[in-house]
Amino acid sequence: MAVSKCLGLYIEENLIKYAKVSKDKETIKVESFGIKFYDKIEQAIEQIIQETYSQKTPISINLSEEMYNYYDMFSMLTKNDLQKAIKTEFESFCTDKGYNPNVFETRYAAVQNANDKEKVRIIHIAENKIELNKRIQQIEGYKLINVSPISMSIPNLLELEEKQNIMIVNIEDKTTITTILNNNIYNVDTIEAGSKDFLSKINLKENSYSKSYEICKNTTIYTSEGRELQEGQTEYLEDIMPILYDIVGQVRKVINSSTEEISKIYITGTAALINNIDLYFQEYLSEANCEILRPYFVDNTKDISIKDYIEVNSAISLGLMGLR
Repeated sequence: MAVSKCLGLYIEENLIKYAKVSKDKETIKVESFGIKFYDKIEQAIEQIIQETYSQKTPISINLSEEMYNYYDMFSMLTKNDLQKAIKTEFESFCTDKGYNPNVFETRYAAVQNANDKEKVRIIHIAENKIELNKRIQQIEGYKLINVSPISMSIPNLLELEEKQNIMIVNIEDKTTITTILNNNIYNVDTIEAGSKDFLSKINLKENSYSKSYEICKNTTIYTSEGRELQEGQTEYLEDIMPILYDIVGQVRKVINSSTEEISKIYITGTAALINNIDLYFQEYLSEANCEILRPYFVDNTKDISIKDYIEVNSAISLGLMGLR
């Protein structure tokens, strides 16, 4: 059996996270990975492809401005009738909002409704075709095979062996909260607050986005018991903490609105690189275990720490999506 490979590119406003993932039978490896800051995105993508020898490798990238809607449908509907009903619901939504439904590319996923066994819950995803085409054009000339919402690919990093109710809080430029009930993606919440907010504030002081990113990685936060230890870091913590506090508050609202008890919260994204962020989340969300999301197939090695992999979790998850 030939080894399959995929290059995952998670593209943000100022940087790209990348990971080249390979699968040989059941063995998954991250062959190369990193981050690249850019002024010209096409040039940065070309450099990554050259440096990772991915000229002929399938590429998987993230959507940029997707929109989520949820519909409850009777489970006995035929596939054709279900698709017609979903189309009708979305067109009605667009009419209410004053949108033209023809400007959107759409897809959906169906899962068992947690409150009504006779219905399925539809997770409907819509992306503006103009934004989608911009993203596709950035990979022009290479082998693009997959464009996915990061909220739907990030669960690839977990191997859930039993029915679990969890949340994945991915704090990138924006924050997405992916709720998984009984091992199925059930809900996605998007929060405008994210790493771009505190990185931009630090950048105003440092005039370097890459330096701001490194400052974020080297920042340590403390729970209420260790607040006095933060005194020497107030210059940057004053930029970071209000945003994290806002995100934790939004996560609390999502937990409270869930119909099921959430047992675990995984934290990932750029903000997951802040030291002790899991302890900070745990202090405010005590009813669930909070921990940093580590790819299930990655172990500590002498040369590479787990934190280095965690830094590019989003890119790894997209690479895994492309291997499917």
